[in-house]
Amino acid sequence: MRRFLAIAALTAIPLFGSACASSGTPANRTNESSPDRVTSVEIEATAGASNAYDLVRRLRPRWLTGGGVSSIGRSQIEGQVLLVYLDGNKLGSVEALRTLTVSGIKSMQYYDAVRAATVLRDVGSQPISGAIAINTR
Repeated sequence: MRRFLAIAALTAIPLFGSACASSGTPANRTNESSPDRVTSVEIEATAGASNAYDLVRRLRPRWLTGGGVSSIGRSQIEGQVLLVYLDGNKLGSVEALRTLTVSGIKSMQYYDAVRAATVLRDVGSQPISGAIAINTR
């Protein structure tokens, strides 16, 4: 019986060791799809998007309709807007996405209203449904 337990213990060690050695956290995996992030790999694989709005509409349409937003810039609560940030600077409402070409976009991140107010600058006091932060190359 002792020999069986010793063999079982020795074979279990590599199993536990490999379970602990993961391939990285989700933040380090650039090829993984996330509901709140669009990676450069996804952007490059999306053909035919004419601007950032079209890109979001194809890859993460929930960003444009989620958080109480019922249509472009209009929400179920009057005056609530979806903000757009480019490299950390506030551009304006969701309509700003239509002015950005896809070729310079490296990644995009969606923040709900609470998270946007804590991680983004210059959110202001207006009621927002969330924010899309775009990083360029």
